[in-house]
Amino acid sequence: MIDMTRVKFIKKVYLQSNSAEPSPPLGTILGNIGANAGTFCTQFNLKTKDLPTYLKLKTIIYIYDNRSLDFTIDLPSVSYFLNLLKFEKIVKVRVLDRMHEKTLICVQLYEVIKLSKLKFPHLPLAVSFKIIMGTINSMKLIIIR
Repeated sequence: MIDMTRVKFIKKVYLQSNSAEPSPPLGTILGNIGANAGTFCTQFNLKTKDLPTYLKLKTIIYIYDNRSLDFTIDLPSVSYFLNLLKFEKIVKVRVLDRMHEKTLICVQLYEVIKLSKLKFPHLPLAVSFKIIMGTINSMKLIIIR
């Protein structure tokens, strides 16, 4: 829990998951205010080790008056993840006496379940799945196995 009464500095940075290094520019930002960049990078990389490295995460770093730090990570939106996961599938459809090809934008069920666990770990799967389904419906995606 962040103790806002002791916070001296707040820094907002975008970092790639599992790729934080205490070199510039991050090392300079934290070093100029006396915070240990190496400790932060180790904690950040441990917290994001299960995420793909191509994700840029909005990270808010709270530096306390005793120069210790804490941070929060904002995951990208559900629609951002779904745009990464979607793919096209061409199916043949019979209309009257002719066959036509139709392109469907799909997402796999397994990926939707993983996404609902990632974005809403504190909610039951039945609830988080419904939240994700709302976004899937609004994006006009089709779930396949």
